[in-house]
Amino acid sequence: MDQGTKFLAFASIIIIAVILQVGLIMADDRETPAQTAVCFTKAYFKLDESMGQYLCKELIEDEEADLVGDYLHQVAADAKAMGFKKNYMKTALGHVETRTEMQDENTAIVRIKGARSRYLNPVFGAIATIFFLTESYEVDKTLKVVKEDGQWKVCGTPFMLADL
Repeated sequence: MDQGTKFLAFASIIIIAVILQVGLIMADDRETPAQTAVCFTKAYFKLDESMGQYLCKELIEDEEADLVGDYLHQVAADAKAMGFKKNYMKTALGHVETRTEMQDENTAIVRIKGARSRYLNPVFGAIATIFFLTESYEVDKTLKVVKEDGQWKVCGTPFMLADL
């Protein structure tokens, strides 16, 4: 009889934990300005073309200029001038902290602080961390995020994209 009570208590705890976890996942599923800014920033530093999906229409509407493509081409040219391939220029963003200031219901200013380091093969990255061979660079940037068509998008002058 004692075994059945223990099993029932254990099963109840597991069921409650699963229900709570599903509820927390669903609560975290909504899009926020900070999530958009962080996703854009990570894609930007990884030189991923998907950064374009986080940009507002104002930045990507120009049919003559491909802002993301031009930036990636410029980075590849810079890497080639230094004797490397484009992949060498990739960096990973870590230790991210955000602070969101809502201007109104459709506009927010997001400050991103973190550290970026050279994006390496995971094995090389682990070895470099063990032997303290990695160098990190501080990131402290403020991004303007606006709501367009129900989704948050990065606008303004995000990093070096607007300088091209």
